Amino acid sequence: METDKHYFFEGLFIIVFSLAAAIFAVWLGSPGRHDDVIYRIRFPDSVSGLSLGDAVKFRGIDVGTVKSMTIDPDDPRLVQVDVRLRKDTPVKTDTRASLALKGITGVVFIELSGGDTAAKTLLAVTPQDKVPEIPSERTGLKAMLDDLPKVVEKFSAIEDQVKKVVTSVSGLTAKVKDDPSLLLRRPEKPSEPPARTSQRR
Repeated sequence: METDKHYFFEGLFIIVFSLAAAIFAVWLGSPGRHDDVIYRIRFPDSVSGLSLGDAVKFRGIDVGTVKSMTIDPDDPRLVQVDVRLRKDTPVKTDTRASLALKGITGVVFIELSGGDTAAKTLLAVTPQDKVPEIPSERTGLKAMLDDLPKVVEKFSAIEDQVKKVVTSVSGLTAKVKDDPSLLLRRPEKPSEPPARTSQRR
């Protein structure tokens, strides 16, 4: 009996230790570590395409993820996005956030820019009971979508001109096909007006 109890406690210890080690490893490897900092961004534009867990980049380098997205309770025209960033991310008072598109895949992420060396850190100037807020700027994605109708209009105008040229060339080709001698003819010179004869008195 004593031997059975000994094996039982040894097995129980091994199971508990393994579970604790697994939980610790998951916690340590999770993106939301205890030293991460929550920042808030308010976007006046649509954040369509952005999802929870999407990347936040600083000059192209991954520095965090999107934690939550809600309509701003104080202004329904704004979208309030909370992001979880690494503590060592150089978020300064002049740092700005914008939405960006990754290639042509349609994947949207948040891009941070700015951060002058002389500027103070945003965390240092924010009261402890407030969430530090990164100002947003008009996104390149939104600007591209706003300018899309103008681009389409320009392409339509170019298409109309190309169609006119093609129609003109097609008409000329048909005439030459019907009468190949047109290629051998010299262009007609414009007729000169008859010379005026001076009248003698």
